[in-house]
Amino acid sequence: MKDKEPSSLKVISQAARPYPTTPRPPPQPSKSGPKYFPPDAIQEEDLESAMDLIPYQPDPPSPPSPPSPPSPQSPPDTLTQAGQAKKPPPANDLAHSIHAPHNQPVDQAMGNLLSPTGSHAPTLEEKEILAHLALANLNRAALGQNNANQVTTLPQFTPTPDGGFPIVHMSHAAQIFDHLDNRVLLAWFQVPHPKLMIRVFDHSGKDVTERAAIIAERIRVNVTAIAESIQHDTPPIRVSPPQPQGGKDAKSFPLGFLVHSVSNETKTLLLDQRIWSTADLTFEALPFNCAHPPELLFSLEGFTTLDPTIISQAIAETWNQEETRHRIESFFSTCSLPDDKPIYKATQEFISSCRVELLDFKISGGLSVPRYNVFATSPTNDAKTWTDLRMYLTTLTYPTSLDGRGTTSALFDCQICHSLAHPRGLCPFPLTPLWNGPKAGSRSSKNASRPTGRTRGGKPGRST
Repeated sequence: MKDKEPSSLKVISQAARPYPTTPRPPPQPSKSGPKYFPPDAIQEEDLESAMDLIPYQPDPPSPPSPPSPPSPQSPPDTLTQAGQAKKPPPANDLAHSIHAPHNQPVDQAMGNLLSPTGSHAPTLEEKEILAHLALANLNRAALGQNNANQVTTLPQFTPTPDGGFPIVHMSHAAQIFDHLDNRVLLAWFQVPHPKLMIRVFDHSGKDVTERAAIIAERIRVNVTAIAESIQHDTPPIRVSPPQPQGGKDAKSFPLGFLVHSVSNETKTLLLDQRIWSTADLTFEALPFNCAHPPELLFSLEGFTTLDPTIISQAIAETWNQEETRHRIESFFSTCSLPDDKPIYKATQEFISSCRVELLDFKISGGLSVPRYNVFATSPTNDAKTWTDLRMYLTTLTYPTSLDGRGTTSALFDCQICHSLAHPRGLCPFPLTPLWNGPKAGSRSSKNASRPTGRTRGGKPGRST
């Protein structure tokens, strides 16, 4: 056997293993026998000589790789001129080489990031980085939206004052639906929630009926601005105007508009602030229900004192008389009380909840003619019980020892807020800081009622 030159040995060695650190493919099955090598293709001693010149080197460790799908049988090895077998490179094994480019089919979650090497253990700092990256989307989402319960800061609306806006006192719990056409009311019942009611300030029922389309559009524009302050891509909001019972011949007119096709977040925000006032429109948002009877019972006149404490004492003494107390208990016995509260306890809580509010009326010469509004909290939401109780209490007289005797008097309808607790001149809303709405002095020219007719002599009649 003829010895080979050292340079030839180096070439053979490098050809066999060009990169010591490159992972080797799994060993291929031995290809020998007459199927691959005909008997006269190569001499046995030449083959043994070539194999003796290749030094043995152990396989380097390699990371595990996923199994590759079965490949078709490799073509037979060919022979070089020197008599050595030359094998074609396996195509499937090259695809798994660390030098081949890889494309991830899908994005990996930040918490499932692969380490640069299989044996890398993340440090404490690296774990903190990965933990924050995993929650990055949630943090961005939290900073990109407004809370539906936030206090509005829209500059065109009067901000909520400390303690909230004044309460608008109604005659009964469903007054917002007064004088509404029955067919319209039934249609409103069938509108799905979320929905709510809107009552506009400084507009009479006749104004609402004659200018229903214009007022409805103003409501829609303002409600949309409120909705877009907390939500993007707000769907179209709908506002349905009221129609009076009796049509053109109606004598009384409704005031409430139905707002629907709104989100729960918008509805909650509107109801929480309740009063929304801009330069062109002021309205009150009300729930589409009868949550609780109004606290305003009646108004008393005939007293000569401006001290509400004396009036409260006179009312308490009257209601606590045996006959009166027994009558109040009889009203509560006809309805169900919450939590099965005893009747005597409900009666006592009702009497204790009574409070009065002074209305310091003035007549010519600046003389005071005080009136007192009487309020109390009902223990029940039963409509008949509350109506019968109120009617009975208005028939009583409320005497004092030194300051006269009080009797019930008619309530006033404020033209600004529609409350029954005061006339227009004593409306508390114009005293609200940064108030944008109507003033107490007189109605604005654009909302003023026009004379409805002429009296004898051609002079204008009274406004309605």
